[in-house]
Amino acid sequence: MTEKDILRYLYLLDRRLYIIMSSGSSWKPEYAHELEGIDRELAGLRELVSQEHGKRGQKGRREGVAG
Repeated sequence: MTEKDILRYLYLLDRRLYIIMSSGSSWKPEYAHELEGIDRELAGLRELVSQEHGKRGQKGRREGVAG
């Protein structure tokens, strides 16, 4: 995962949480479409996160450290 990927992932999570937390009386119809796009992009980035976790786990096993 690149630094750019990490920053994008964190931004999307932050934006998603903001929309969810501010929903209710201030809900805007365009939020539904934006959330769909965010979820799609997060799904792709989540694969990269899982790969990184896998790498870290393999590295820990090679070094004899639980990961």
